[in-house]
Amino acid sequence: MNKQETEDLYILSLDQKLAPADEERLLTALREHPDWARSLLQHKTARELLRASSPATFGPYFTAKLIHKIQNTGVVIDRQLFGMFKKFQLAAVGVVVALLILNVALAEQGSWKSVLGIEEDATTPVEQQVPFDFYETLNNL
Repeated sequence: MNKQETEDLYILSLDQKLAPADEERLLTALREHPDWARSLLQHKTARELLRASSPATFGPYFTAKLIHKIQNTGVVIDRQLFGMFKKFQLAAVGVVVALLILNVALAEQGSWKSVLGIEEDATTPVEQQVPFDFYETLNNL
């Protein structure tokens, strides 16, 4: 019996019970070739290690946790931005108040519109506007 046949019988013996004649042939071949027996023993050890190891898993509720994290990414970013600007809010209010005080001090008038920088409309009333006739202007050129 050659090495390939011996390997096939050995692998078959790992999965199912061999017929007595095949089992005897396998044992005889392994006694005659101890190096084959060592390599087949290594094969058996590797096979047992693979069977014994647990399958790779990400743990329970992995998909639910992942979807929840993806859906709440915007909320996390909003909280980080809010936390960052919360540190500077008092300084920003102080700057706004200082600018308003500076505007009041430099304003020529004391009205609220001038303090807040609201300008009066400088447009002319509708009655005084002359309509523009594009067609007539082109023909008169």
